[in-house]
Amino acid sequence: MPGWIIAVLTEPAGEPAPRRLFFAVGFPDQGQAEWKALDAAAAEAPVAPGPRGGVEPVQALAPLADAAMRRRGLLAGEVRPLGEAWPRNWL
Repeated sequence: MPGWIIAVLTEPAGEPAPRRLFFAVGFPDQGQAEWKALDAAAAEAPVAPGPRGGVEPVQALAPLADAAMRRRGLLAGEVRPLGEAWPRNWL
């Protein structure tokens, strides 16, 4: 498993509710992938300090197979923001 889909819960200033951002991360180690996604999300908005409504601030949703990474053009070591919508095309 050379990559992961990671969700990060952020708390943007002026927003009434937390926002969940999704990332495709080209690191095989789950912990490292979570930290890379966390760093990318923190560049956009403050990360939630704890769970909100039962949702963890950082969550690995699914591993990415090598074939899926190649199909989507995700390189090893790359962190690609996928936005706020559920990344169903990646899962």
